[in-house]
Amino acid sequence: MDIHIREAKRILNPQRGGFLATGPYPFTHTLSAYVGCGFGQTTCGMYCYAQFLPNWSFIGENATWGSAVHVKTNVAQLLDQTLEKMRPATRQKLRIFMSSSTDPYQPIEHKYQATRQCLEVFARYPDLDLLVIQTRSPLVERDLPLLQQIPYAWLSMTIETDDQSYLKNLKGGPPLEKRWQAVRAASQHGVPTQITVSPCLPYTDTEQFGQQLLESGARRIVVDTMVDGDGTAGNRTSHSPFAEAVPDWAETRHAHQLYDYLRHHPEAKNITIGWSQAGFCGIAPRSHAVGAPLGALLTLPRLNEGECTNSN
Repeated sequence: MDIHIREAKRILNPQRGGFLATGPYPFTHTLSAYVGCGFGQTTCGMYCYAQFLPNWSFIGENATWGSAVHVKTNVAQLLDQTLEKMRPATRQKLRIFMSSSTDPYQPIEHKYQATRQCLEVFARYPDLDLLVIQTRSPLVERDLPLLQQIPYAWLSMTIETDDQSYLKNLKGGPPLEKRWQAVRAASQHGVPTQITVSPCLPYTDTEQFGQQLLESGARRIVVDTMVDGDGTAGNRTSHSPFAEAVPDWAETRHAHQLYDYLRHHPEAKNITIGWSQAGFCGIAPRSHAVGAPLGALLTLPRLNEGECTNSN
C-alpha cells in the first residue's frame, strides 16, 4: 500500500445531483478524509464504483484500486474553519454523508485518525442536521464515545451478506461478526444505527439473514443491488472486476426477497426498511423526526424545494 500525504483545498463537497441528492431527504454534502481506499483489495473493491471516479484517476494510470491512498492531513482544520464561518441557519441545513468514495474507517485510520479528528470537530457544533458515517469497518467501535457527543450522527454499517465463506471465496473483507458487534455496541451506546445491505450479495437463507438484521439493534435497514445502486443502472459494475468474476452479478431476486421479508415482518414495525436510493436518503430532518415513530420517518412530508442545498 502506497501512502501519500496531501493537503486538501476544501472538505465539504456540495451534492447537486446524483445518488445522494435525491429524495425524500437528500444529502447536501459529502466529506472524505481520504482519496482511495485500503479495502480496495478486498471483495468490495472488486465492484466499488469509486474506482471509476475522476478523483481517483488523477493518482495515476498504474495505480490499481486499493494499492494507494492519499491522506488529507488538514481535513479537520478545514472542516472546523468551514463550519465556523457558516451562519447558524446554514449549518442547520447541513446533511453530510461520510464518505461516498472511500471508507472513513479503512485500515490506515488506525494510524492517521483523520476521521476521528473530523468527529472531534463535529462534536463542537451541535446544530447540524445530519451526519452519516458509512463504513464496513469494525474500527468504528473505537469512536462510539465521540459519536455519542454528536446529536445528529448516524452510524451506517455495510453488511452485504451473512455468508463469510462467500466473501472469503472472493477477496475477503472485514469479518462479518465484528461488524455485527459494532452495530450492537453502537445501539447499546445510544448511537442511531442503520445497516446497509449494499449491494445485497448472496446470503445463506432469507429468514436467517432477515432475523439477524431485525434483531441487530439497527433502527434502519437499507437493501440495495448493484443494478440499482451504482449510480448508472449497473453500467459501472458491468465493467468491474466483480462482473468478470461473478457472471450473475446483475441478479437482484435475492435482494428483493430479503427486502420483502423485512418489509412485511411484524418485528419491523419500529424499524425503517428502505430500498436503494430512497433508503439511503430516507433519514428525515431532525425537526421532522421529533416525536415521530421510527417506522414512519419515510412517510413524513417531503422538504420543500430550497429547504436543503442539494448537491453532488
